[in-house]
Amino acid sequence: MPTTRLQKFKKAYLKREDQNQTGSVKDRALPVQIKNLKEKGFKQAVISSTGNAALSAVHFCQKEDIVLHIFLSPKVNLKKKAKIENLNQNIHITKTPIKESFRFSKANSAYLLRQSTDPYALIGYQDLGKELVKQLPKISSVFFPVGSGTTLLGTHQGIKALCSHPVKIFAVQPASHAPISSIFDPNTKSEKTTSTDALSVKFLPLKEKIIDALSQTNGDAFTISEKKLQLAASILKKNDIKTSYEGALSYAGYRKARALKIDLGPNPVVLLTGQLHK
Repeated sequence: MPTTRLQKFKKAYLKREDQNQTGSVKDRALPVQIKNLKEKGFKQAVISSTGNAALSAVHFCQKEDIVLHIFLSPKVNLKKKAKIENLNQNIHITKTPIKESFRFSKANSAYLLRQSTDPYALIGYQDLGKELVKQLPKISSVFFPVGSGTTLLGTHQGIKALCSHPVKIFAVQPASHAPISSIFDPNTKSEKTTSTDALSVKFLPLKEKIIDALSQTNGDAFTISEKKLQLAASILKKNDIKTSYEGALSYAGYRKARALKIDLGPNPVVLLTGQLHK
């Protein structure tokens, strides 16, 4: 499994998952999922993605000689789309990528690499949680940009397995799509657009478990406006930290928590989940 660095930044630590092999935290789960599908005798896989998961899946499927079919929305980030097309020809553009990937999986005996419905993805993210505890034994809180919440839930499980003290878990979502953070942070105005392109997940099978994790750890969830997101991205960029807007969103959540004077403990961690695609 990969190991990424923990970078001290002002009063927090940045977990540089954007420096994984394919540039995102998805590299934690996909190798575990693909190992499982091989052991079960599958010859092909299917994934619906906003970009990062597809890039990771292409890389690890190619290493294991697994045929991969990718379902993308027409609204996918064009830079990510170009990178995916350069690596894989089995691409299906559809307005309902999740639904179509499910159908394809059933009709073609293809392993469904959807992380929120595959327990093996959680196992991959549990390793990330355990790695955080080993790197920072006195870790006190963690901030996650949240789409399906699979990364948050698995990482929380891994931290809990190794850590003897409580660690607060925080979820961060953009004001354009906040199905979880709006429950905890209801006063933020809804917005129509966001610079993030990987968090607008509508299918949330893990929603209740994520809410439980936030509540049980005395954590919270924050909704971030586009203005605050851009400010956080600008701060990171000025310090030569080139991460995705999702990573900047996580940092914006941390900044909001500090502004509200929430007790984050001595060692808060901000998860930077993806690289900036140029």
